[in-house]
Amino acid sequence: YGTVSGCTMVQVFDYMDYRAYLRDFFKEKKQEMRFYSYRLFSQRAGLKSPNFLKLVIDGERNLSKQTVYKFAKALGLAKKETDYFENLIFFNQSTTLEEKNLYLERLMRYRKQRDVRKIEEAEYEYYSHWYNLAMRELVCAADFKDDFKKLGAAFIPAIPASAAAKAVELLLHLKFIERRADGTYVKTAPSLTTGNQIRSIAIANYHREMFRLADDGIDRFPPAERDIASLTLGISRKTIPVIKERLQQLRNELLEIAEEDTEVEQVVQLNMQLFPLTHPIHRKEGAS
Repeated sequence: YGTVSGCTMVQVFDYMDYRAYLRDFFKEKKQEMRFYSYRLFSQRAGLKSPNFLKLVIDGERNLSKQTVYKFAKALGLAKKETDYFENLIFFNQSTTLEEKNLYLERLMRYRKQRDVRKIEEAEYEYYSHWYNLAMRELVCAADFKDDFKKLGAAFIPAIPASAAAKAVELLLHLKFIERRADGTYVKTAPSLTTGNQIRSIAIANYHREMFRLADDGIDRFPPAERDIASLTLGISRKTIPVIKERLQQLRNELLEIAEEDTEVEQVVQLNMQLFPLTHPIHRKEGAS
């Protein structure tokens, strides 16, 4: 924290949720000046509604392009802070993954320059490339003797030696693996600290990449080397969490099987998807 525009300790660059930033800003201003109010903020922002700030903080209203600069004025933000604030708003309010990626990239340019958030860029990169997670398994099972060309060629599809080397460097940086004295690698327990919003987008990008690889795998691999099946089910809304819990149990069982397998010869990917094919429907009267 530091001084922003000479009046507040709350810094917009430290936030990935603009409503949380506004909440903390108002709380701090209230502590500084007992007479500070939502009405006073609206007056300084040139807004007609006296409690518009409260509605935004509570999630009952969104900010538009026009109100962004009015808020920035009342918040006392400088140009770079206003740019970050604007991108943060549209990042939070975006409804598609493409839009969120666009605004997140802009936000990361500002946060990359700040020491307090150095690690999050590396964690975002970890999920942003499909081969990073596979690399953690492969590099600890194969004795590639620092031959990154050979290591990259082991992937399907193959990745460049430079990408393989960068992936290993990233895993070491995040302490997901450790290098032994003999040059081999072992896995360590990861501890991610990236905020939920950044991680959720990175994981969404990762899943999208894995879906693409699964699609390519239908033609790339013979049936003996893959298992692709699907179910189309008619269920009630209350059954969805039951199915999700069973899928989680199955994933945990498969992880235990993999952990007990000490003779790793290949890295495989198992995707499980559950998603709606229709909107909720109204049952016919008398249907059982």
